Amino acid sequence: MRTRMHRSAIALCALTAVACVTEPRATRPPEAPPPIAQEPPVATQPAPRTAESVPPSVPDRSRQVFEDIQRQQRWTRDALAARPPPDELRDVRDGDAEAISDTRKRFKRLVTAIERTTWIRETVPRALRNGGDPDRLVAAFDQAARDRNEVFAAADATARALAESRARNAISLEELRRALQETHRARQGEQKLAANLGREPASQANAPADPLQRLRTVPMPPEPPFIAATARFVSAHPAEGRALDSWPSQLAQERAQVRAAVSQLHAGSADAGVDDLGPGEDDQTLGLDDEPGGGSGMDAGMAGAPDRAGGGPAGEDGTAAQGGTAAVQVSGDLKRLLARRGPPLQFSQRPDGLTAVRYKEQRPCGVDQCTVTVDYLFNSSGRLVRSEVVKP
Repeated sequence: MRTRMHRSAIALCALTAVACVTEPRATRPPEAPPPIAQEPPVATQPAPRTAESVPPSVPDRSRQVFEDIQRQQRWTRDALAARPPPDELRDVRDGDAEAISDTRKRFKRLVTAIERTTWIRETVPRALRNGGDPDRLVAAFDQAARDRNEVFAAADATARALAESRARNAISLEELRRALQETHRARQGEQKLAANLGREPASQANAPADPLQRLRTVPMPPEPPFIAATARFVSAHPAEGRALDSWPSQLAQERAQVRAAVSQLHAGSADAGVDDLGPGEDDQTLGLDDEPGGGSGMDAGMAGAPDRAGGGPAGEDGTAAQGGTAAVQVSGDLKRLLARRGPPLQFSQRPDGLTAVRYKEQRPCGVDQCTVTVDYLFNSSGRLVRSEVVKP
């Protein structure tokens, strides 16, 4: 009996101990699961980048600008290389249809070359301030000025030949207007650059120098290109004179210059060049040395000329008879030029048979007036063919 009670007591104690252990566990929050062991990262090769995943690269703008400049330079050199030769210009003046067609195309290319050289002169300042290569840009800037002056001379000579052609449709007023407009734009660009270069430098002592200070302006040709050619065209086509009124206001100066030149043509001014009126009763003939650049002035040029009253060492027919000399009839344009201007600085004979009579005079030079040396070229009958500014 005692043994059974003892076993019951032991069992009761055991149940009590289990209850004491179980109750606290039920009142505590569940424990967080143990952390999962992290394996070390495995080095892997990056996935290849596709065209879609590669961000677009920033283009090198300065390099692109310089490539554009070089392309315009090549185009300009090609246009200069294709300028009409002197024999083609003579055929144009004689009215040869094939020569006129070719020369007209060459003229349009030369005018476009003016536009492209002006573009270079306008682009370089912006490129310099944007951090472009200064040495290469300044060299391109200066080369564009030289190329443009050469293009001016070639295009102006071509325009004059077309305007003086016996064929009335060798050139149009619209083509001449475009040439004048490109000349006007070039002059404005140089004036704008001169204004920028004239600004006060930065006041700070440590301020970087303005890269534009390395640039230099260039003067426009002393004789405005295309004015004489346009005046000759308008004089030969009076109805076209009204079309000048429709020109844009920016060409007001050029329009005034053209009309002034037309007035001189109509007034018979020898300075602008007029049609030969034919020899008169008191015309005379000058004997000139054949050597190019020869001639020593009015007295030397008159050495072989007959006396104005008639007769003289030249012979009964009024032409120079000495060997090794050329003769020019003092009539029409040449006669009026000598009467208006007096003795010239020099007479000389050109290889193409024209006689050059040299004077000093004032002509437009950009926005100012410049003193230049001008050769007026006459044929053997005394007709003024053209005038040329003599380069120093």
